[in-house]
Amino acid sequence: MHLQIRRISTSSAFLVGMALHGLVGFLVGIGLAVVAGLDVPAGTEPSFVERLGAWAVIVVPFVYGVGGGLLTAIAAALYNTVSSVVGGLRVELRAAGRPRKSKPDHSSHDEQA
Repeated sequence: MHLQIRRISTSSAFLVGMALHGLVGFLVGIGLAVVAGLDVPAGTEPSFVERLGAWAVIVVPFVYGVGGGLLTAIAAALYNTVSSVVGGLRVELRAAGRPRKSKPDHSSHDEQA
């Protein structure tokens, strides 16, 4: 069965993009928090990351999440505009739950004489 994706909801695209980018931002935030925990050499000014410290685990996912959500919503809006002119993506779907029948394998059966 062939179907076309004609429109993507920008609000759902925003939520999915925000969740995915927020997760990536959380992982990056953990890395930045670890780096911020390293000792600052004496007599030097701490960098922004070093000052951010453990707050990176909260701030970075928020910034990544909101920014990524906005970019994903913009991409969905652009897709909707283009698909209204040239048509949507064609997707082939197959019903699940009924596996294809294969030829029976008689090689494991014992032959009777």
